[in-house]
Amino acid sequence: MTRLLLLLAALLAASPARADAERVRAALASVRFVAYTPRGFDPGADRPPEPAALRADLALLRGRFDGLVTYSCANGLDRLAGLAREAGFRAVVLGVWSPSDSRELARALAAADAERGVVIALALGNEGLFFGRYDAGALAGAFARARAARPDLALATSEPFAVYLEPARARALPRQDFLLPNIHPTGEPWFAAAPPDASVELVANVVAELERRFALPVLVKETGLPSGPAADGFSPAAQTRFWESLARRLPPTRAHAFAWFEAFDAPWKPARALDAAPEKRAREAFWGFWDADGQPKPALAAVPR
Repeated sequence: MTRLLLLLAALLAASPARADAERVRAALASVRFVAYTPRGFDPGADRPPEPAALRADLALLRGRFDGLVTYSCANGLDRLAGLAREAGFRAVVLGVWSPSDSRELARALAAADAERGVVIALALGNEGLFFGRYDAGALAGAFARARAARPDLALATSEPFAVYLEPARARALPRQDFLLPNIHPTGEPWFAAAPPDASVELVANVVAELERRFALPVLVKETGLPSGPAADGFSPAAQTRFWESLARRLPPTRAHAFAWFEAFDAPWKPARALDAAPEKRAREAFWGFWDADGQPKPALAAVPR
């Protein structure tokens, strides 16, 4: 029996893509995505956010965005798919923070099944291979389970862009239906000394290279500049310039697009950004287009209405 199960898993992993890639391509060209973690939500608190708070967030976002990319289906966040549909969002890439958690994956699959009209894909994991939160075997198992349950549903995972471009690391990734990379110029050793346009050119060049190598649609999940801290050389004005320039340099097509990262500032992040160097943790609180109280920041002006 064990050998039979292994054989079936191998056949599933080798089978041609069955997911709805056309739906993903159409969404890249026509939907404006924002990466979203609920305002005031601390994943370490193990306390589900109130539905009313989620509805308030989504109502605020809907004025500028009609697509969501989320990070987790734990702690009641699987309900985001239905709430997004009610709020008028057209597409959701539903995130699973821990692919090895069978309960979270089951919640994601159930939400995707219940909200077929709005959930276009699952994002299984976020930088977990890079930071060692799970291994390639656990990620492959989650992909196999999701494909068995929903062969028509597009699947991807998110890793820093270097993982896709380094052949040894790329071989550890499961077969995906589109790419969902994180491309952060601030993590590059040349960032502090580079001219402002270099950050946007990095994003555009990486997207072009990913398209060339993989021949898959690319949705950049995370990129951008934080608006602070000022002591580290970041500012609201520089954040705004980045997004204005990227919107001009990389307009959405059926082949590629980017999610605006991210919806809200997250004051809880620095204390939990243990994977980041200590001198880089403070900036983790400042990536939002709105602050933690829901007040718009200057960068929001870069997002068309």
